[in-house]
Amino acid sequence: MKPVRWHAALAASMTGVLLTGCAQTTLFKEQARESRPDDSTVVLSETAAERDGEPETPREVPLLDRSAEEIFFVGMEAAFAAESLRVVMTSDLDEAVMDLEMHYDRSGRCVVTITESGHGGMELIIAGDEAWARPDSALVDNLVAEDPEWEDFIRQIEGRYRHITADEPGAEEVLTLCQSDEFLDLMDLTDVDGDPGDVAPWAEKGELTTHEGVEVIPIEGEDGGTSLRALVATEGDPYMRHLVVDGGPEGFVEMWMSDFGVPVEIEAPSPELVYGPDDLLFDFFGELYV
Repeated sequence: MKPVRWHAALAASMTGVLLTGCAQTTLFKEQARESRPDDSTVVLSETAAERDGEPETPREVPLLDRSAEEIFFVGMEAAFAAESLRVVMTSDLDEAVMDLEMHYDRSGRCVVTITESGHGGMELIIAGDEAWARPDSALVDNLVAEDPEWEDFIRQIEGRYRHITADEPGAEEVLTLCQSDEFLDLMDLTDVDGDPGDVAPWAEKGELTTHEGVEVIPIEGEDGGTSLRALVATEGDPYMRHLVVDGGPEGFVEMWMSDFGVPVEIEAPSPELVYGPDDLLFDFFGELYV
């Protein structure tokens, strides 16, 4: 089991966007899932079907009668198939403590804030064919500390949004960042080898409880020093509502999921706070150049 480190890649890539043209690093090459079960039907994976002696065809099974593994995947897939979703995540991976909040919809529109302890954070707004990214003061200070000779140049981005448009080289990597199919693959936090049927077969179902006023069933277990606890809604759509993966020395990830179907509100920054790829000034030999 391996927690996902995609948000660290996001932070590194977006730093390049803020100071240069657009991200050149290709993000998120995971293949999106091609199908998901609807609210009443679960499609057993090949491995799960073979293990349970069932045919590889969809069949209606009450949620609570399914295995812990199946409930886990139904919960994750239902959550990321929602028209919109808010994800709040905290993680401690490779001695990097990170916090993220993302509200996105299936069209790829989203508002994201991400912070790494000791390094700072950024805000990202994506709206179709354009996006805006703004670093916080801690991130700007960190960039200056790394390259003090470029302080006058770097300080120009402080408090400002970098405008990203679809015609820029590499812009697609940013503009499609929050598309749910890609995000679902990246959120597959317990995927060991890419085969859904091999994920967490050791997990067990717990007693029904409530989470934020919603009845949920816990899915929990421990294997090889890694523990898992997930809460899947049993009322209405079987959304995953909470997930903790503790890999010990491998790291810790906790996620909260909410606002299913709540529209994402996008508001473009004020023009005076926005700059483009050609708007930063370089100071060479006492003269300013764009």
